[in-house]
Amino acid sequence: MMSKPALVGKFVGISRILMAACLALLVGCVSTSDSRFVKNTNEQEALRKFTELGLLYIQKGNTVGAMPPLKRALEIDPKSPDVNAALAMLFQIEKDNLLAKKYFEKALQYSAGVNQTRIRNNYAGFLFKADRLIDACEQLRLASEDAFYDKRSQVFENLGVCYHRLGKNVEALKAYEHAVNIDDTRPRATLEASYLQFNRNNFMLSNEYHASYQRMVRYRMANNTPKSLWLGIQLARQEGDQNAEASYALKLRNLFPDSPENKSILKGR
Repeated sequence: MMSKPALVGKFVGISRILMAACLALLVGCVSTSDSRFVKNTNEQEALRKFTELGLLYIQKGNTVGAMPPLKRALEIDPKSPDVNAALAMLFQIEKDNLLAKKYFEKALQYSAGVNQTRIRNNYAGFLFKADRLIDACEQLRLASEDAFYDKRSQVFENLGVCYHRLGKNVEALKAYEHAVNIDDTRPRATLEASYLQFNRNNFMLSNEYHASYQRMVRYRMANNTPKSLWLGIQLARQEGDQNAEASYALKLRNLFPDSPENKSILKGR
């Protein structure tokens, strides 16, 4: 019996949005009450700077400090998708899910194009963590329709994880395979596609995906896991390759002796 996929640890989370913000202009301690902060600045520039300052505070884990500049930014433009998205992140950190949901939805309402896709992707992450899997999958499905989104392969991978958690393995497999078709260097999507194909008795396709994953391991783009080694053993058995089976079993025993996968192999499964 294989373990369920782990929760998405960094499910297009807060740090990736913060990395996108241009924080270089905000180095040092800046007070939002300092008139010099917005002196000789038009409203759009002030909006940008207050939003970035709020994001900088959020990055430091200081939601109290983030609130004043974000409030000022919201006063300048209540329909700014970036400000509303930043507030959603703030309330998500504070575990105020009702307010986080409110501002994510406002951000989506006022956004368009790639910016909307980015916000939708992060909203899906919030919903996923709140165990609202059906809603999370729907947001990811909508995000995946943006053919020009530069992180589309990641969206499909996350969609696969979401469907997998719901037990929708057919949809999960399609999402994982779409992710790999866009970017064949995505380890998680590749391994999960191999595992799901194996469970469908499609051993040839499973082996192709597994071989691709092992190439990533060799080039240090991925690491072997209990699941990848267990799967290697099963596929080697299907091929009648005793040497490969023994090699995978040895690695599993040495690297993950206490894993459920190793214990199942020791029981002859």
